[in-house]
Amino acid sequence: MSTLEYELGKHPGPPELERVEVDPITMRVLGGAFHAIAKEMAGVLFRMSYSSIIRESEDLGAGVFDAKGRELCESDSTPMHIGSLPWYIRGFMRHLEGAIVEGDVIIHNHPYYGASHSPDVAVAVPIFHDGELYGFAAVTAHVLDVGGSFPGINADAFDVYAEAKIYDGLRWYHAGVLNEDLDKMIFDNVRTATMNRGDMNAMMAACQLGRDRMLRLFQRYGADTVMSAAYNWMDYSEKMLREQIRKLPDGEYTAPTGWLDDDARTRGVRLRVETKVIVEGDEITIDLTGSNAEVPTGFNVPYEGSLLVGAYYAVRTILLDEVTFPEHVPQNDGVFRPVKVIAPKGTIYNPTFPRACFSRFCQVQRVVDNTILALADALPEGVTAGNSAGIHFCAYSGFSEEMGEYWLYLEVNEGSYGGRFGKDAMDSVDNLMANTRNNPIEELDLRFPVRCDQYELRPEPAAPGRWRGGIGIIRRNRFLVDGIYSCEGDRQTDAPRGIFGGWDGLVASCRKNPDTSLEEILPAKVTGIPFAAGEFIEFREPNAAGYGDPLDRPAEAVREDVLDDFTTIDLARDAYGVVFADERTLEIDVEATERLRGEVRANPPTKSLTVFFEGRLPVENKAVSVAGNREFGFE
Repeated sequence: MSTLEYELGKHPGPPELERVEVDPITMRVLGGAFHAIAKEMAGVLFRMSYSSIIRESEDLGAGVFDAKGRELCESDSTPMHIGSLPWYIRGFMRHLEGAIVEGDVIIHNHPYYGASHSPDVAVAVPIFHDGELYGFAAVTAHVLDVGGSFPGINADAFDVYAEAKIYDGLRWYHAGVLNEDLDKMIFDNVRTATMNRGDMNAMMAACQLGRDRMLRLFQRYGADTVMSAAYNWMDYSEKMLREQIRKLPDGEYTAPTGWLDDDARTRGVRLRVETKVIVEGDEITIDLTGSNAEVPTGFNVPYEGSLLVGAYYAVRTILLDEVTFPEHVPQNDGVFRPVKVIAPKGTIYNPTFPRACFSRFCQVQRVVDNTILALADALPEGVTAGNSAGIHFCAYSGFSEEMGEYWLYLEVNEGSYGGRFGKDAMDSVDNLMANTRNNPIEELDLRFPVRCDQYELRPEPAAPGRWRGGIGIIRRNRFLVDGIYSCEGDRQTDAPRGIFGGWDGLVASCRKNPDTSLEEILPAKVTGIPFAAGEFIEFREPNAAGYGDPLDRPAEAVREDVLDDFTTIDLARDAYGVVFADERTLEIDVEATERLRGEVRANPPTKSLTVFFEGRLPVENKAVSVAGNREFGFE
């Protein structure tokens, strides 16, 4: 049975469930209990895990689901993990339905049957009560290595078999008994057996806790009451989202064409991203028709486990923001129902088996970013300008003779948000679907033969706007021993887009041994690049875009930006129209500023930082232009 045959929201609840009326107080109590269970599951997972990508970055998701995979609750963690878990469950239930027994522990990572991608392994524990299967406690997290052709990250994989070992709904434990042969197969076929085993044991413990917490609710309130409350919360969340969608004018909203750098193999050939948002009544459709054809590498996107999740997240985060929305709307299956996604088969957003799809994150980020940009005119106070919407997700590795296995360090490098109505953007933070925490440099120094030599905000200025764009990071990491570097990244050629007169931001860059005779410009996506001891790598993550006309920014705020190094005196004059009577004290010349702002309005500049700085650098700050990127050298 195809996973798509599971109908969402048609008849909530298993057929045997008697939907009962639940009073508002009990509803609220059980709603809080659901959320607490998911949070506690996530806490167990990141506290018990061995690898820093889970323990420090919290690259994980946890929740409770019914027997058809409908989400009851989820943890406050990476959106990609959580939104994909319903599809993991539907994926393995296509051949396990009716065969699951109490005490089973199921593992799954098949990207064509619900997984977000193969390194995101899910562990699920069934919840039985009075002999009936009511659902699953499930978690997913990024494990360090899944046995692909290179350690950790495989952007240039030949097919799905080359990218990872595939676990298609396997019972790690059956009726409470360890499947020893499967256990040996799992951990004998990865490079980081010790870390993977520690992480997966933590995942199992989190699921068992979630199961036990749900059973306690069943015992106290009755299974019919608990599940009825869960389905009522789903209906409520669906209703609230539909109400917000209905407030949007019906129509089609199109984002500017986006471009991804390349497919990790064919350099210089960019990949097209087309995004149209269609609003019809209380439903919203994200249509990616016209996006690039699938590619022969790992730069494709699993449709169910990644693309759909990105679409759900985009709509939810725009229309039901937890901070600004006046009512509590829990995240559950109800939020998924009003959102549909069109992605033609055979494109990068809906590849055909057995295409590899290991490195899918940046493409989904761009869909979310484009959805926000498309809705800017309809929701000017509810969107941001163009975000970084890309990451450099890196793997540093080598073989340790002392350990008898590989050491492997995964790191997500932070970008920034675009400016938004009423506020300047957030700097140096994972944005949109990423939502992972940064790995502390102390973690790197303590556990791995890699050192961080520099980690701070990029020296280049923020994108001008009525509210400025955010600033990404610059980071330099140095190998202490010979090792291997791989990365899935993007946004080194297509800058974040400004809106309502705001300026475009700056693209990312990656350099090996910068400022030395061995300097080498690296593409964002590379697989298995050797590094010798002492060699190092530098990232600059995108500066996001500005929101609104810079000429509307108060002159005093521009002065503060110059003092804080968020902008330069040249940009203050040419972008913001602010004139300083004395460049040492930064005293503002009010009359000259008013006069200059009038002139700039009449002859606006090209609103791109890349274009603005072209040709303006002193000789000692040599510009390095690569595939549309420009290194400005403001250090």
